[in-house]
Amino acid sequence: MGTALKVTTFQQRFSDLFEESEKTIMTLAKELHVSNQTVSAWKTGARSPKEPTIIAIAKHFGVSVEWLMGFDVDKEQPKEQDRKIVIPDSELFKKITEHMSYDDYQTVMAIYSKTYERMKEEGLI
Repeated sequence: MGTALKVTTFQQRFSDLFEESEKTIMTLAKELHVSNQTVSAWKTGARSPKEPTIIAIAKHFGVSVEWLMGFDVDKEQPKEQDRKIVIPDSELFKKITEHMSYDDYQTVMAIYSKTYERMKEEGLI
């Protein structure tokens, strides 16, 4: 499988989504929990959001993060079942975590904790 090339910018893709949504800057800012000035800066390309915000914007509009970032990939956000991670060998995963650096282990545990909390909020566990 080849690597997708970057064909446009976040600013262009965000502007297109904004125009398609037919929302006001104020409405979109409220929905994304940012200021009107922030939405305006994204729209004009004066600023770009950080990764967690890009993920939230993609989720809000139902598009893939890669597409929003300007890559030549499908616009549609992957379906939930396509994003599930299957660990076929839990013993191997345990062994891998034993050999991770401290920082890598902390990252994995932070993701685990965040996912666990989200699942509790959604009533999945």
